[in-house]
Amino acid sequence: MKQGAFHIWSTVVRREYVTRVRRRAFLVATLLGPVLWVGLVAGIVLLTQSTESPAKVWVVDHDGLLTVPAEGGQFVPTFPSCYPERNLLEYRFGRETKEADVLEAEGFTCMVELDEGILQSKKAQLLHLEPPTGKTKRWMQRDLSQALERLKVREQSNLNYDDYLALKTDVVLVGIDMTTGEHKGAGQGGLGFVFSIFMLTFVLVYGMHVMRGVIEEKSNRIVEVVLSTVRPGQLLAGKIAGIGLVGLTQIAAWAALSWALMLGLGMAIEQSAWMESWTATQGLTAGTADFQTVLAAEEDLAFLLDINWGVMLGCGALYFVLGYAMYAAFFATIGAMVEQEADAQYLMLPVMMPLLFSYVLASMTIDAPESTLAIVSSFVPFSSPVSMMVRLPMGVPWWHVAISMALLAGTAALLVALAARVYRVAILMYGKRPNFREIVRWTLRPDSGAL
Repeated sequence: MKQGAFHIWSTVVRREYVTRVRRRAFLVATLLGPVLWVGLVAGIVLLTQSTESPAKVWVVDHDGLLTVPAEGGQFVPTFPSCYPERNLLEYRFGRETKEADVLEAEGFTCMVELDEGILQSKKAQLLHLEPPTGKTKRWMQRDLSQALERLKVREQSNLNYDDYLALKTDVVLVGIDMTTGEHKGAGQGGLGFVFSIFMLTFVLVYGMHVMRGVIEEKSNRIVEVVLSTVRPGQLLAGKIAGIGLVGLTQIAAWAALSWALMLGLGMAIEQSAWMESWTATQGLTAGTADFQTVLAAEEDLAFLLDINWGVMLGCGALYFVLGYAMYAAFFATIGAMVEQEADAQYLMLPVMMPLLFSYVLASMTIDAPESTLAIVSSFVPFSSPVSMMVRLPMGVPWWHVAISMALLAGTAALLVALAARVYRVAILMYGKRPNFREIVRWTLRPDSGAL
């Protein structure tokens, strides 16, 4: 490269670098980013501890497989080493079941029932007053599996490796709510998490559409013409509402298409030769089974029949509208403050952090949908659109949903009103970026954001 050409190239590089590094938004993001991320990690560590609630388990060994009598009419495990001491898990053993009120009075959170059938089925019933966390349930399954393996090994002599593998046992605990009798497992939590991911994605995507639209109108000076006939607050509200309707249209289209595809799949299965073969293997009379019967027979899919899809879709649409309006106010404010999208990227981090934090909370509340963390996060407006979607398939009291939506609606209305005040002034500001003090002053002016 010739010296003159290199000088031009280096000048361009230096200008591009210095211009962006000197931007206040870049400096703020550079300093604020590590603080937010470290805070996020610290918050995850602290919140992880708060989701772990202790479990006291009453193990009912009807046939005395894993327990032996002890003094005072008590029972102790045959293999005590299979039940290590843990701060969050405590076992007590017996032969008789206890009623829910007795369990609650004695401080138990759940009850496991097992008999000789577990040797073949490898399944035990888990009745709970409070659903154990995913970690606690995995501990319980591992402890019982090891105890059954030891029982089988003790009854054998001269084991080879193949015999040992045949004795390995993986116990599965089937959770049942003692109060409602409902099965609440990983399926509902997984479905809720999928809904929460869709919620986060839609809010983020359409919120950014608002920001890009504002930036484009400002950079092209189109907004100057539009504001000659429309007030700034009305323009902002119309933009948020219009783009939000696009999101609702897509959600409705996805729901309708999914329903149609499931209906078509069910009809195809019911009319197929496979259905006749499956009906015969299940011992059912020909022509008496349908697609719902097939789903009910599949353990991994049966939970779909227990979901109130009307509530899920209706609440999902409402949470999208309110959550999108709240975050769209932030994105519109960012768009009005900058003149090009490259500058907006630095300011998006503080807005993205609550959404990312909501995702982390949602993934944590799958295993503990009734924990304090899950309940609180479903009430906090900045996380409720994502967190509540995880809890809904598990069954949520109606007043939880009502309070959550009321708080979210109030917050969204307030933020849209404040965003309108900033938008009115910043949208016509060129060549100068407002600082934080100016933004605060605009939001406090009662006449600056009228719709």
